[in-house]
Amino acid sequence: MALTERQKETVLDSLRGRIKGGCPMCASTEWTLHDEVVSTMTSSLGGDAAIGSRHIPMVQLVCNKCGFVGHHAIGLLGISLNE
Repeated sequence: MALTERQKETVLDSLRGRIKGGCPMCASTEWTLHDEVVSTMTSSLGGDAAIGSRHIPMVQLVCNKCGFVGHHAIGLLGISLNE
């Protein structure tokens, strides 16, 4: 799902003040919010994907210097992306 400009601002406003320091890989403080919401899926202990299972919707912050990607769970940030 692509984020609207309004949703991106909501995410960035929520993240401001929560992120301490810079990138854990290179210490840069230059980040870009990725345009898409991503999610994880649960899987069995054998590694098989559990189709229809619960998932965690997340936004991604990408370090502009080294490409490190940080994932942030939308629900735990207290953000609703429903418009």
